[in-house]
This record gives sequence, C-alpha cells and structure tokens, in this order.
Amino acid sequence: MNRNQPVVESRSRRLLLYLRHNRGRIVTDCALLLVWVFTATVAFGWLEQPTWLLYVVLFTGVVIYSRITPTWERPYRSPD
Repeated sequence: MNRNQPVVESRSRRLLLYLRHNRGRIVTDCALLLVWVFTATVAFGWLEQPTWLLYVVLFTGVVIYSRITPTWERPYRSPD
C-alpha cells in the first residue's frame, strides 16, 4: 500500500472512491464476462452439449480470467 495515499475515514466515501477509481475496469470486466457467458451458452446449445459441461467451462473461464487480470486498486488508505 502506498503511503502517499490519503486516509479516508468514512466507509461510504471509501466505497465511492473505490468505484470511481476502478469504474473502467469494472465495466470492462463485466462486459467481457457477459460476452464469455453468452458465447459459451450459445455454443453449447448449438453443439447440444450437456449442461454440467457448460457450467464447468464457464467456471473455468471465469477463474482463468480472474487469475490473468490484475486486481482492482484502492486509491486511499483505510484507518483500520
């Protein structure tokens, strides 16, 4: 954690700062995951594969995506 970041006391203010700072990443991550779910669902429906395999593929894709992307950052220090 960076010592140059301001300390923010209010939890609601911390939430707003966090969402504002990471909004581009949040929108990008949600859009890519929605495309992944839609594409996999359509492909599995078209190929008539079992539903349990679709769930395994969806879960695996989400885990891999979360492992290769960097974490969201906090633009503040918490007093806790």
